Amino acid sequence: MTRQLILMRHAKSDHDDPSLSDHDRPLAKRGRRATPKMADWLDEHGCVPDLILCSSSFRTRETAELLLDHWGKKPVVVSSPDLYLSSPHTMLDVIGTESGDAASVMVLGHNPGISALASMLADRSLEMVTAAVAVFDVDDLGKLGPVDLPEHAPLSHLMEHLATQCNCKLTHFAAPKTI
Repeated sequence: MTRQLILMRHAKSDHDDPSLSDHDRPLAKRGRRATPKMADWLDEHGCVPDLILCSSSFRTRETAELLLDHWGKKPVVVSSPDLYLSSPHTMLDVIGTESGDAASVMVLGHNPGISALASMLADRSLEMVTAAVAVFDVDDLGKLGPVDLPEHAPLSHLMEHLATQCNCKLTHFAAPKTI
């Protein structure tokens, strides 16, 4: 059974309050405008997930809440500190261990990891600007991870792992300025 994997970068964050840690920064006005637009686009393309694996940062959780506000279907949201500024390796581990039987899973994360993972899965360079989404058909999400490689193994080893573990096809790619 083919399953859907959606990678999304959080919407634009606010940098105005220097007293906030990176983890605690909220969305900027631009991010709060872009997220509903992306939610509608995802819905129109049949890409509302069953499960959202979300970084624990405030801006990713706020992005998830805005997405949910625009969908009739309400995915389960799992906030994971492991996804905060995570590497592609860590994201694959979280996908492999947390996706369960969900037919469609979204990972809501950060750059540079989300762009690197999207590019690896697409087998081409994808720039994941804020609120961008990359949607893939995957034959088996469980085979994406856990990855039996050291965390800091070269990306080429991780790409080789992906190539041998599952078939993955980019079906949609969009950003707020492209829709």
